[in-house]
Parts: sequence; C-alpha cells; structure tokens
Amino acid sequence: MREQIARLMELQVADRQLQDLEQSLASIAGRVDQLRAENQANQAELQRLTEEDQQAAAARKKLEKELAEGEARIRNKRMRLNMARTDRELQALTHEVDALKEANQEIETKLLAMIESVDSRGGRIKELGESIVKGRAELVVAEKEIAAEVEELKGSIAKNRRDRERLAREIDSSLLRRYETLFSRRGGMAVAIAKGGTCMGCRRLLPPQLYNEVLKHLRVHYCPNCQRILYYEG
Repeated sequence: MREQIARLMELQVADRQLQDLEQSLASIAGRVDQLRAENQANQAELQRLTEEDQQAAAARKKLEKELAEGEARIRNKRMRLNMARTDRELQALTHEVDALKEANQEIETKLLAMIESVDSRGGRIKELGESIVKGRAELVVAEKEIAAEVEELKGSIAKNRRDRERLAREIDSSLLRRYETLFSRRGGMAVAIAKGGTCMGCRRLLPPQLYNEVLKHLRVHYCPNCQRILYYEG
C-alpha cells in the first residue's frame, strides 16, 4: 500500500505540472484574444462614429439650407416693409420678420452645437483609426511571438499527459477515481502529508490512533476533516 500512495504522490506532482502548463497555454491565448477583442471594439466604435458623422453631415446640410431659406424670407419681408401702406400691414410684417429671425437663431444654435459635436467626434475618429492600425500591427507581432511558445507548451503538455497516464495505470482503479475526485475538489491537493499528528492539507490535528495507523501504511487512510488521502514521509 505504501507503493500505491507513493505513486499517488508522483501522480499529484504530474497533475499539478500539467495544470500549470495548461493554464500557461490559456494565458497566452488570452493575451491574443484580448488584443483581438480590443481591435474589434475599436473597429465597431469607429464604424458607429463614422455613421453618426455621415448622418450629422446630412442634418447639417439640411439646417444650412433651412437657414439660407429663412434669411431669404427675411430679406423678402423687409422689402415688403418698405412698401407697407397701413400700420396694420406694417405690424404684421414686423411680427413675421421677428418670428423668422427667432427661427433662424434656433437653427444657428443647433448648427453651432452640431459643429462642436463634429469636431469632438472627428478627434475620436482619428484617434480610433490610429489605434486600430497600431492594434493590428501588435496583433501580428504577438501571434508570431507566441506561435513558437504555444507549440512548445503543447509538446510539453502532450509529454506530461503520457507520463501521467503511465503513472495512473499503476494505481488501483477505485483509488484512482477517489484521488481524481479529491484533486478536482481540493484545489489540486488530493494527497496530504501527515506530520506531527497533523494533516498538512487542512492543518487539523488527527486522532492519535489514526495517525499511528497512517505511519504503518498498511492501508489507505483519509483525513476525517478534509477527506484527503493521508501520506507519511519517513
């Protein structure tokens, strides 16, 4: 039984190494995915702002046309003011001119706000364009840089898996299943050393009789608190 538990300890080391390698591979892929996601987000924002800019240009053109038409109407009304024959007609024309001026002022206010918005949006569009060009270049470089690293990690993972399977074949199937369940549930520590009467997995004191049995390694023992497989080095 001592040999079985010793193999479990070896298997635990191999599984941890394999876990670290797989996490490294995921981290590398994550860096590229992050760059790609940032580029896609910038591209989407650039497209949205470009569409808004096109719509704003059309709206601005419409407002400028309305402003020019309003000014033309004002000039026409002023010419008619000079030809007014009665006070009533003069008052009516004056009221119309004032109303047209007020309408034109509102249009001018909208145009000024639109121009400010265009300037702000234009700056962001330029910034996004530069970021996208830079991001694409960084993505190409990153993909080239990690290609060799990814292949190396994949090779190491494949080798570790073969070693892991070799170790697993030497362990009793029921004990192996118990170990694998504990490994996944106990943060990568299924086998814990018993030392000084304590389970080093959960740091709890073991019953003295159980600890003495662990020292003999006549059969597999489990920590009554964390359920880890107990192992004594000595």
